[in-house]
Amino acid sequence: MIRAKILNASAGSGKTYQLAYKYIRDVVERPELYRAILAVTFTNKATEEMKSRILRELHALSNGSPSGYLADLCRELGMDERSVRKRASEAQTRILHDYSRFTVLTIDRFFQRIVRAFIKELGIDLDYNIELETDSILARSADALIEEILEDKQLERWLMNYVEERFDEGSRWNVRDDILSLGAEIFRERSKDMIQLRQTKEELQRTVSAMLARSQQTKRQLAECAADMRERIASAGVDPSDFKGKGRSFVYSALRYADGRIVEPTATIRKAAADINAWCGKESPAAAKALAPELRERLEEICRLYDDNISHWNSTELIRENYRSFALLSDLYRKVTELCRAENIMVLNETKYVSRFINGDNTPFIYEKIGNRYERFMIDEFQDTSVKEWENFLPLLQNAMAQSADISVLLVGDIKQSIYRWRGGDWRLLQSRAAESLGHDNTQIVPLTSNYRSLAAVVEFNNRIVEIDNRHLNALLDEAHAAGAINGETFAALRDTLLTAYEGHEQTPRKNDPRPGFVRVEIFDREGDSPMTAVIEDAIARGYRYSDILVLVRDAKDGIRAARQLFEYKHARFGDKDGAGFNVMTQDALTISRSRAVSFVIAVLRLSIDRRLSIERAIY
Repeated sequence: MIRAKILNASAGSGKTYQLAYKYIRDVVERPELYRAILAVTFTNKATEEMKSRILRELHALSNGSPSGYLADLCRELGMDERSVRKRASEAQTRILHDYSRFTVLTIDRFFQRIVRAFIKELGIDLDYNIELETDSILARSADALIEEILEDKQLERWLMNYVEERFDEGSRWNVRDDILSLGAEIFRERSKDMIQLRQTKEELQRTVSAMLARSQQTKRQLAECAADMRERIASAGVDPSDFKGKGRSFVYSALRYADGRIVEPTATIRKAAADINAWCGKESPAAAKALAPELRERLEEICRLYDDNISHWNSTELIRENYRSFALLSDLYRKVTELCRAENIMVLNETKYVSRFINGDNTPFIYEKIGNRYERFMIDEFQDTSVKEWENFLPLLQNAMAQSADISVLLVGDIKQSIYRWRGGDWRLLQSRAAESLGHDNTQIVPLTSNYRSLAAVVEFNNRIVEIDNRHLNALLDEAHAAGAINGETFAALRDTLLTAYEGHEQTPRKNDPRPGFVRVEIFDREGDSPMTAVIEDAIARGYRYSDILVLVRDAKDGIRAARQLFEYKHARFGDKDGAGFNVMTQDALTISRSRAVSFVIAVLRLSIDRRLSIERAIY
């Protein structure tokens, strides 16, 4: 018997409709059930949207207004229209007169209720405060850490070296901003053990110095091999063009390693390192043919040095860039702990140990402590659920399923969004583990395949891009496996990962829309001019509206650049005419620094300080 349902709902597939319908269906069947339904989302905004939709639909049903839910409710519940509307009116009245039991909240708020119910058992002071927003705690802790420089000479040296390295690299050197950008790791489940640094700063410095020394030594050996090739060629009186390929000979590329270039040897270079016949042709001079065996040995050594050390070089570079920040992160964690202890604050992410109270045997006790018993569970954006959150929820869900013959658990998520790993989400939960934990015999998996939001070309593009990306993934795995970089077990586990994860998630576009839709992907230099405005005008010329067009960019910096380009384009084409063209509204556009007047004042001040600047440089 089906007691749980998992909806694999991609963007535009009507998941919000399904969530609200499930809630309304249950309270229309049993109006008093609203007190026993827990609907969980991940943001306050989503919570308010869900509450508003449920109340709006109940109001439409209760006052006789048209409702898209009515026909489905009548059919599924076996009621006539009058009975459905009467039950909806009763449910609405009950909810409005007992609103605190209308339990649609974020997952953090729900676990907060459990923590507060177990104050005594957890050994927490009665006057403690649970903190859901961590930005303030991080900012105050970072300030306290920086102030500690006056007293901690070791920390002062560490920070000064950090700033000097940033200067040498030409990177930003705002220590506080760098610390805050990494600070979010403190509150992630997977980072706790890593952050509690086992090594002292001196030990960490020695470890990194040893890695850098080895990296520099092996890179120097590689460069010396290439330099030796260059010397042998010069001494023999030959030229790289005397070998196969002539002016485009692979020897030119091989000799560039002498200048410190670290790139993967090409297929042609690897072939020449393994096969002497790849060096010379019939037209090659005798001196080149005589020299080829010596050069092949040196080239073979270059390939070996690269293959043996590339992982170490990459690891060393990553560690070199981040090890000081990582050590500071450990110091920041100490300051966060001190602040929370001093002000009696508990960050909700720290409450994972409450899971010891949540198990199948303790479920009735939990309901007694929190003062409510839930018979129905709905979890939205399930792809964002972490493993620890799922383990905490599972006993409650299993208990609800055991107590009812109806569908008492509804999980809704989009596995394609799992790639972002928000909140430590694991895509495997939605893909298979949730159904395994709830029981395959009790769980129905329903893919919502219709896309009501996008036109056919957009939907087809999204379907195909997964196949394309999967082919690229498999090609990388084939190459790594052939080179011995990964073993057969890892190769088999990772191959076709994307197809497996997205299996059954292809969508069909909305029907009865004569417009085909349009997708265009452009790759261009970040420093160059974007073809965005030309592409937009091309779409407008083919009958689309500005409001039909979505521009996706790589990251926030590209978004700022795109918005700025659109502003400048609109001003150049449409001037200041009200309602002309299109409007662009972004958070960045509302900042003072984006004001033309402010930019003009700044440019004038720059020129007054240094008149050697060009006008363009001053404005930039």
